[in-house]
Amino acid sequence: MNKKESGKNKWVRKRHARVFAFLRVVMAPFFWLRYHYKAVPAPIKNGPCIILFNHQTTMDPFFVSKSFPFQVYFFASDDLFNLKVSPLIRYLAAPIPKSKSVSDPKAVMAALRILREGGAVGIAPEGNRTLSGRQWEMTDAVAKLVKAAKCPLVLYNLCGGFGTDPRWGTKIRKGTKFTGHVKRILSPEEYADMTTDELFFVIKKELDVDDTASGERYKSKKRAEHIERALYMCPVCRSVGTIRSDGAKFQCLHCHTESEYTETLSIEPLFGGYSHIYEWFEWERREIAALLADGGSVSDSGILFRESVKMKKKIKLPGDTVTMNRSELCIAGKGYKQRYPLSQIDAITAVGKKKFNFYFQGKILQVKGDSRFCSIKYVHAFDGLKALSKKEDT
Repeated sequence: MNKKESGKNKWVRKRHARVFAFLRVVMAPFFWLRYHYKAVPAPIKNGPCIILFNHQTTMDPFFVSKSFPFQVYFFASDDLFNLKVSPLIRYLAAPIPKSKSVSDPKAVMAALRILREGGAVGIAPEGNRTLSGRQWEMTDAVAKLVKAAKCPLVLYNLCGGFGTDPRWGTKIRKGTKFTGHVKRILSPEEYADMTTDELFFVIKKELDVDDTASGERYKSKKRAEHIERALYMCPVCRSVGTIRSDGAKFQCLHCHTESEYTETLSIEPLFGGYSHIYEWFEWERREIAALLADGGSVSDSGILFRESVKMKKKIKLPGDTVTMNRSELCIAGKGYKQRYPLSQIDAITAVGKKKFNFYFQGKILQVKGDSRFCSIKYVHAFDGLKALSKKEDT
C-alpha cells in the first residue's frame, strides 16, 4: 500500500464492516418474509477477494452480502449517486461508482485499491439485471481485472431471484425458493496459467443460472403484469409495442394472440412458437435491428428527459417524445427537437424498470417512460445497428 492509501485516504474503513455486520442481522427477517431468501454461508472468511455474481434483483448486493462475514464493496451504477441519500450511502458503505455499458478506468482503479487494502470487491459482470431470466451479455473486462488483481475469485450464484422478483414485474411472487451460494472459488494459482478467454469462459459458465429449469412454482395473480417491458415485438404479426398484460395473461393488441405466464415461468399456450421469455427475448433482439435497418423506427411519448450528473441531482431537459431510426435518436416536444446521431452515441443501457441512459459527448442522458415503457428495445436496436455497421465495414 502506498502513502496515499494510508490513514484518512483509505477506502476500506472499520465503520463499513460494522454497517455490514449490522445489516446482515437486521435485514435477515425482511429477506425471509418478503423474498423467502436464504443465503448459504461462504467458505471464505476474509478478503482480499473478488466476488462475481449473476444479477437477478435490485437487492442482489444485500443478498450476496448475507453469505459473507466481512464487508463487500460493490460496483454501483450512476443512478445510485443521484439520490438524496447518496452522501450517506457513500459514508456507510462506500460503493464503487461505475457507468453502465462503457469502460470506466476509475472504477477499475478503485477496485484494485480496495483489494490492495485487503477488502473484497463485489461485481455483477453482466452490468445489468436480467430481463429475460438468462444471462445478460458481458465483456472479458472482468476476466482482465481478475488477472490483474491476482487474488481469490469467488463465483456466486443467486437462484430463484428472477422467478421471485422479475425485473419487468410489479409484484413479488409468493411460495418460492430463493437462495444464494458460492458456486466455486478459484485461487490465483488456479487461473494464473489461463488465458483471458479461458478464464472468461469459466466465469460465464459458472454464473449462468436458469430459474425456468428449477421446477419451482412462483405464485402471483399478477405474474404477467408489465411483461411488455421485456417483450416488445409480437412474433406472430411482428408489430412493435402492441403487447399488453393483465393479471396472469398477456396478448398482442394487433393480432389478438393471447397466452398465460405460468407459475413455472413458461408461456402457455406457445406464443408465436415460444415457450419461455428468454427465447422470445433473443428473437426480438435480432429482429428489431433489422426492422430499423430497413427504414423502420421505434417511438414512445410521455417520457421524461434528463441529464444525469454523478453526485448531483438530475437536470430536467425539454422533450416528451423519444424516437429512434437507423441513423439517430431524437428527443422532441412542443416546438422542440434535438437529434443525437447514433454514430456519436457511445452506448445505450437499460436502467431500472423503465429508463435508459445514453452516453453522448461525455454526457449521461436519461429517458424515463411510464409504467409500461420498454427501454430494452432501444438498447437492442442500438446494439444491433452497431453490429450491422461493423459487419458492413469489414
